[in-house]
Amino acid sequence: MKLWPVTIMGRTLAVMLAGIALVSGILFGQLYWERQALLTSIGGWHVVTRIAGVVQEMEEMPAGARLDALDSYQGAGFRITLSADSPLADNRLQWQGRLIRDALESELGPIAEKNLRIGIGELAARRPMLPSPMHQPLGMGRMMHGQDDFPRSAMVISMRLRDGEWLSVATPPTPMPAFWGSQFFWLAVPGLLIVVTVSIWAVRRAIQPLHLFARAAERLGMDFNAKPLAETGPREVRLAAKAFNLMQLRLQTFVRSRTHMLAAISHDLRTPITRLKLRAEFVDDKEQRQKMLADLDEMEAMIATTLRFARDDVMGEPAEALDLAALVRECAQSEKGSVHCILPEELPFSGSPVGLKRLVNNLLGNAMRYAQTVEVELSTTDDSIILNVRDDGPGIPQDMLERVFDPFVRVEGSRSRETGGAGLGLAAVRTIAQAHGGEVELINRDGGGLDVRMVLPRG
Repeated sequence: MKLWPVTIMGRTLAVMLAGIALVSGILFGQLYWERQALLTSIGGWHVVTRIAGVVQEMEEMPAGARLDALDSYQGAGFRITLSADSPLADNRLQWQGRLIRDALESELGPIAEKNLRIGIGELAARRPMLPSPMHQPLGMGRMMHGQDDFPRSAMVISMRLRDGEWLSVATPPTPMPAFWGSQFFWLAVPGLLIVVTVSIWAVRRAIQPLHLFARAAERLGMDFNAKPLAETGPREVRLAAKAFNLMQLRLQTFVRSRTHMLAAISHDLRTPITRLKLRAEFVDDKEQRQKMLADLDEMEAMIATTLRFARDDVMGEPAEALDLAALVRECAQSEKGSVHCILPEELPFSGSPVGLKRLVNNLLGNAMRYAQTVEVELSTTDDSIILNVRDDGPGIPQDMLERVFDPFVRVEGSRSRETGGAGLGLAAVRTIAQAHGGEVELINRDGGGLDVRMVLPRG
């Protein structure tokens, strides 16, 4: 049995709970140490023990002897007074007072809520001792020599004795260090940074399969015969990878079956076309015979073109390193007309040579068919390669700029081979461009003519 969760939700929750537990541990530790530091600010545990001892002794001695015994309990940073009322109106501290109360109860036993007050008191300046030996306010009782510099603001612990008299102990609080100067700050900050870093790493690792799916989907659009995804990782990822691979397999099977069907139809149609050609030879009317033979040749050519288009759409040509500038230059030189080239000396690219040649030849052939002047240009940006084929022809109607990429759609309505073929050239151009991760756009030029713009990603 594996303790590490197998689902994305389980792993995310595990990381979050681990981070919360770690931060909570740090905060609780800091709280505990700060409470310990509070006791230190009133003199430490030994001060609490000392106060408990004074209370016990005062409870045991007669009321008249208590004031004379105060001098023996005074000390540096430790002042004691007796009074009829507590110098504190009420308990002005919350958990700090409960902490001191717990420490006193560990020495004296249970203490009633009304018999103990803890807070910060304003001490009066040292004055001469008054004649009355009893019931003097805090700071007015008998004090040891040398305590004139006792701070006015101090931590005061006031406790009622059994006979109703209040014994008040004052001690100056230790100045609290700045938060960033505390050792707990330098302990908590690295801890939080570690939690954040580990959480980011874990979450990125958990969602990494989603990026793999995105890349796989993009790759499938470029390479129909791409390898299937590895079915590893959490359960949801394995199930999704299995479903993606099954979808890819079904698509490949579907398209291949249609391609095989087209090949079979093409093969089967050649026999009756051949028979029709033989029978056409026996037609006496020469003009009709020539027309029949031309129609049969066109049918045969259309079938071959359609089959080649479907086969190229399915059969992925492996990519290889090539010089795209040299490839475009070679295609331009092979055209019968004049093509003006604006090309760099060389342009490294990784792609399918046969497919790219067919793409460039289709674009140049279409431009040469309808225009007198043709210009081809290759340019680059930081992340793209741009191929422009411009001509001065009639252009394309605005509502047809996107439709002409569909198979068998032509601006010129006839199917004559002399006026443009079967209408699969631009469809093949877009298919090849998309297989290389690019896109093709047709733009009518302001001065007349057409600009075919293809953008391919570098690398």
